[in-house]
Amino acid sequence: MTPSRFGEVREAAPIAPRRTGGTADGERGWNEAAVRAGGHLLQSWQWGELKHRHGWEVERVRVETPHGRGLAQVLFRHRGPVSQAYVPRGPVLEGDRGAVFPVLVDALDARCRDHRALSLIVESNGSLGLPGTYRDAGFVRGPEHYQPSRTVKVPLLDDEALLGQMHQKTRYNVRLAQRRGVTVEKAEGGGASLDVFYDLLRDTSERNEFGIHDRAYYDDFLQLFGDAAVLLFARIDGVVAAAVMSARFGSEAVYMYGGSSTKHRAHGAAFLLQFEAMRWAREAGCNTYDLWGIPSQDPAASSEEVDRVAGTSGDDWRGLYIFKVRFGGEIVGYPPSLERRYRPVLAWAARRFVVGRG
Repeated sequence: MTPSRFGEVREAAPIAPRRTGGTADGERGWNEAAVRAGGHLLQSWQWGELKHRHGWEVERVRVETPHGRGLAQVLFRHRGPVSQAYVPRGPVLEGDRGAVFPVLVDALDARCRDHRALSLIVESNGSLGLPGTYRDAGFVRGPEHYQPSRTVKVPLLDDEALLGQMHQKTRYNVRLAQRRGVTVEKAEGGGASLDVFYDLLRDTSERNEFGIHDRAYYDDFLQLFGDAAVLLFARIDGVVAAAVMSARFGSEAVYMYGGSSTKHRAHGAAFLLQFEAMRWAREAGCNTYDLWGIPSQDPAASSEEVDRVAGTSGDDWRGLYIFKVRFGGEIVGYPPSLERRYRPVLAWAARRFVVGRG
């Protein structure tokens, strides 16, 4: 998951964040409740802590009702006396959603008032299953997705079935890498390993024209997620040719960041690397691997019409699309974003605070 329109937030100028306690009952209690209700990694406690370290204020809002519970991790970007509120891949609802959601919205409104939010943007992880229209609940259609509007989710089967569901060219490239002696290793986070990863990420960002965070961001990511994250290197003749950083939350793992060497891109290293990341996730108890974002529309040439994976650069994401869909997963689309406007006249300005994924 590289920082682009299918990747991380393109950060505004950093501010000094302040921690807010919210109604969460600590990391373990929050994560257990979110996992039980099928919450996404971007609603995990660790993700909130990561964003807190890098310029966001975080509120974790939890409500308990006779009909079920609702959770929402809200990120606030402040600018002067006002802010923009944003819920990535949430809220998380359990029970009678139609009864729980209004109670959760009331609690969110209170937090947004505290932060003088101009609006609240919600990008749900799926259908909220609410009766009536979103306008009935006080929302309007929001801006273009900050998170990807579509992704590819691969079911984590045994090795042979995992390979069998892949496009034949992807399966060929995985096996080609194995035959040519490409090796994949789990790297230790921090220090020299992170330097290698960051060099690959910078190389890829220059080649494919997208922005990245500073080195400390990825170091913090590995520290915060701990054993729930992995950094994998693919080596060719002892040289690190590609790397991926993935993390798991509940029964799903997500490909978060990755990079490859312009000089040493060959031998199917990137294909084998993702295959091994999937195996890591499966062995950790996950049943799905999210390859993160693909374009909102299929490219003009389908994966069946392209003999080799094209490059990815600027706004041309054919290569990324073909690479990911050929692993044999399901293409999943997300609902449009929603917006709750507290100050309608100024709400448009709030979108300048959040210009990417959060």
